[in-house]
Amino acid sequence: MKAFHDSAAIFARVQTSGGCDTLRQLLHGLLDNKGRIEEEVHSIRKLGKSVRGGLAMFCLEKSAGREIQAVGRLLSGPRDAVTRWHTWNKLEWHGEPPLAAAVAGLLQQQTHSAARRPPPETIAWCADRVGAAQQTLQDVPADELPERLRQGLAKLRRRVRQRCARLEYGVGADFHEARKAVKAWLGAVGFLPAGVALSHPPMDELAEWLGHENDLAILSVWLEDHGFNQRFAPSLWKTLCSARRHLQRKIVKHLDGLDSWK
Repeated sequence: MKAFHDSAAIFARVQTSGGCDTLRQLLHGLLDNKGRIEEEVHSIRKLGKSVRGGLAMFCLEKSAGREIQAVGRLLSGPRDAVTRWHTWNKLEWHGEPPLAAAVAGLLQQQTHSAARRPPPETIAWCADRVGAAQQTLQDVPADELPERLRQGLAKLRRRVRQRCARLEYGVGADFHEARKAVKAWLGAVGFLPAGVALSHPPMDELAEWLGHENDLAILSVWLEDHGFNQRFAPSLWKTLCSARRHLQRKIVKHLDGLDSWK
């Protein structure tokens, strides 16, 4: 059994390190003008969240994990702009045509502005952050890997249960925290050998619904920041809040599937 856990830990480190290699390749790909910036940034941020989960699995969340987090935050602008636009379209609110046109026009304008590629110096800085995170992972002595893996997975698993337990009576911020915990867990187990740590069947779907809820939260903040608040757009906010409550109820139903996840 010990040999099995040792080999699983080594396998997980190799896979997580490989994720860092791919992340750097994707970053350098931003210098190529042939692709669509929003799709490329989406791939980078998605993989970055998985890599952060892999690093947290080795108890490196507060060191190497923050290097990857910095990259995601730096590149958040383009992706967030596109997400807000798509979320707005899914909302399908047309209660006040002049207001709807004002919101849609500004959102679309911001997606065009966000479609510019970062300068080479910025991409180089991001690639350096990924390299620093990868080196921190490689510097962990091999004999420490199994125990770090055991502790890291236990912590990630416990965090999912604790944060999801708050959701039945939770507020918006609780759903955001639960989403981060679920994403970290899924990212971590994705770097493990098959069968070492099984993700419970509802987990992927739970992450998807939490993501949709977070998209509505991001749109809400944007609307408030740009003057489209409840005073000037009560009908819009009624629709928005109703959509969030619907998603939150759906998420809470999914939590029933976690009861047997010990």
